[in-house]
Amino acid sequence: MAKLLTGKLYDPATAVTKATTAALALTALDTTNLRLAFVVPSGGIVGVRIAGGAIHGATTFPQILVGVLEGSTVRGRMAPTTALGGTAVATTFAVPEAFFLVSGLTVGASLTWDAAYGVETVVAATGWKYGGPSDTTVNNAFGGIAFEVWDVSS
Repeated sequence: MAKLLTGKLYDPATAVTKATTAALALTALDTTNLRLAFVVPSGGIVGVRIAGGAIHGATTFPQILVGVLEGSTVRGRMAPTTALGGTAVATTFAVPEAFFLVSGLTVGASLTWDAAYGVETVVAATGWKYGGPSDTTVNNAFGGIAFEVWDVSS
């Protein structure tokens, strides 16, 4: 059974938009709030889950990659699956989720990783959005982003 090494849900009170309107190499989402530190478990392999927020803003959707950076080094990345929160309209939430393995790590090493994203196919007027107020105004809150690192060898 996998064991959670570290994780967090970041859901700021003000909505954040990460642009998906231009091509982008893998870039950290937020080096303060979506950064995790952990010690590599005995198997030298971890699972990473990044999920949440919403790809939003048009009737079609950009294609992104999600992954982790250790400094400027890409440690893993993949195209997320997305679940649509309704019919494809400009206000539809396409919620991304990815789980991938990172192997070949040095057992016992202390690592710090940042959740990251890259844009492969752009769509005008879109963004990966997260956070937002808890109020009765429509279309201004998108939910948090979960970032987790798992020991998958236990």
